[in-house]
Amino acid sequence: MRGTDKKVGLALGGGGVRGLSHIGVLHILEQEGVEIDLIVGTSAGSLIGGAYASGQSPKEIQTKIDTYLISPEFDNSSLKSIGISFSPTSKTSLQKAQYYLMNRYYLMRAFFRPSLLPAEDFKSLINYLLPDIDIKDTRIPFYAVATDLITGKEVIISKGSLREAVLASASVPGAVEPLRRDGKLLADGSIVSTVPVKAARDVGAEFVIAVMVGRDLPIAKNDDVDTATEILYRAGEITSNRLEELELSGADIVIRPQVGDLHWADFTRSKDLVKNGENACRESIRSINEALKIDDVSLSWRKRVSGFLKRLLGT
Repeated sequence: MRGTDKKVGLALGGGGVRGLSHIGVLHILEQEGVEIDLIVGTSAGSLIGGAYASGQSPKEIQTKIDTYLISPEFDNSSLKSIGISFSPTSKTSLQKAQYYLMNRYYLMRAFFRPSLLPAEDFKSLINYLLPDIDIKDTRIPFYAVATDLITGKEVIISKGSLREAVLASASVPGAVEPLRRDGKLLADGSIVSTVPVKAARDVGAEFVIAVMVGRDLPIAKNDDVDTATEILYRAGEITSNRLEELELSGADIVIRPQVGDLHWADFTRSKDLVKNGENACRESIRSINEALKIDDVSLSWRKRVSGFLKRLLGT
């Protein structure tokens, strides 16, 4: 139990593979007995949040991710190829040539098709991780945030297929084909909401714990803006940063795992990301407990109950 009646919402942000840090955050929140009343996810946050809301433990989610990353489906996917090409890991000259040619092929696809990646590559990950259920049947109330490319508005998905909702929320612009649903053209929720704090408030959260897994690239002074391309990039960078700051200002607690400058499709450091999520959440636990008025006695009691249930269930 906690010492407040406030409904606690967890807002999980987008960031591609960096979203695996959410697993570590969920593990510590569960370990420390922090009760979550609802979960709202954007992009990668909807994938991990949807899996947890459906009843899977953080350990089960991590095991599924690890298993998928050594599966034939992933090994033969364009998602793996793109991720490795952007990974800083060493490559042979032959591998460099292969990845260069493959990426040129994917870029050419963009001129004739709505996405770089085949839809099935992305769907296979979603279907592997998520059960085929309706969102309303999740153990914890769950909402996925997407962007309607027709109106430019945020869409909070609260009904229908869980897998389809997550696919819409995580359809990275240009990389994954947007999803047509109910007269809307749905794409990645990060376009309008990197971390869905406002959405969490809109669906009833009174206390919001936000998890930000964007790249660790703070806006710094930059005088090197001499060309039109550099000016446009800098303008977009500033706009994105200010919108992100505005959204996060509405959260009660912000957890920021150290994810570095990792490319959204680089799965080579997945286990490190989970640990980074755990470390960041541990640093925020005292603030969360104090804000929710969780005292040491109730915390100790909840830990003992949690430990007993895990031993009973063998998890």
